[in-house]
Amino acid sequence: MAGRWQRTPNEAGAREIVRALYGDVKDVEWIPSDDADVFRVTFTSGRRARVLKLGISENPAVWREVGAFPAMRSMGVREVLEFEYTSEDLPGSEYDFHVTAELTPPPRANQAMARMWADDRPRAVELARWFGDCTRRVEGLDWRSVPRANSPERTIEMATRWWRPHYDNLVARPDCPRWVREFVDRVREHIRRPPTSFGGWGGELLRAQDGSFLLIDWPSLGAAPPCSQAATALEVLLRFGAADPTPLVEAFVDGWAPGGLDDRHLQDLRLTWVHSILGWAGMSLTFDDPDADLGPAYAAARHDLGEDDPAAWLRRAAGNP
Repeated sequence: MAGRWQRTPNEAGAREIVRALYGDVKDVEWIPSDDADVFRVTFTSGRRARVLKLGISENPAVWREVGAFPAMRSMGVREVLEFEYTSEDLPGSEYDFHVTAELTPPPRANQAMARMWADDRPRAVELARWFGDCTRRVEGLDWRSVPRANSPERTIEMATRWWRPHYDNLVARPDCPRWVREFVDRVREHIRRPPTSFGGWGGELLRAQDGSFLLIDWPSLGAAPPCSQAATALEVLLRFGAADPTPLVEAFVDGWAPGGLDDRHLQDLRLTWVHSILGWAGMSLTFDDPDADLGPAYAAARHDLGEDDPAAWLRRAAGNP
């Protein structure tokens, strides 16, 4: 994506913060990230490394996490970061920040999922069930009970502003099929409706020392369209690398919708799933190549619109139709 990570990280601010919190800082190393300045902090004493996430100008992601995560943990969603320090512990600081113990980073967490499917499939299936259960608990939160969460009005404004130019580019293409234009109209109507769920997770995971996983990267934390959190979590199942993801999808659905996947859940889940396919296609026109070949995206979207089995969506996304 154009412009990604081209800012200068606030290393001076990071060093100021960690030296105020610890007396044995050895080094502060920047970890490129999209919505904040993230640093790995090491110590001369042999203390376990910490991760400092420092807010950047005009992006309230860190400020929102500082307020929201403790509340989410208290309400039964313990799969978010537990803070050691936050900006509330340094009242004089001009920055929003939080500090956590270092955990296994996203690339290695993804590798652990693939190894699990290869070496211990029953455990992988249980993890998929946990994904579903965690999703159900997240979606059940009331945004009004989560400090600093985006309101329905804010969610609508953000989604409309973000997706409008990408879908405008998509439907402006002469090769855009009529059914895609009709689907885009449905998406535009969908994101203008007051959100009735909770979500905003971007799909990144860390792995704790006990083997559990934590959900990080919440760019739009708060009120969310129905099943949007579930669609993101379902896509994460692709990281297992299963040629046939049916057992994983069945376990996920069992955790997410214990009573079964009714028609309402299926329709909302599919709309969000296909919205992701075509939305990313529109983003590729905006940020990468306005003349990109969208044939594969159109084929995948059309297939999934006509398929009621989410496992078939994942098989096609993995290249195993």
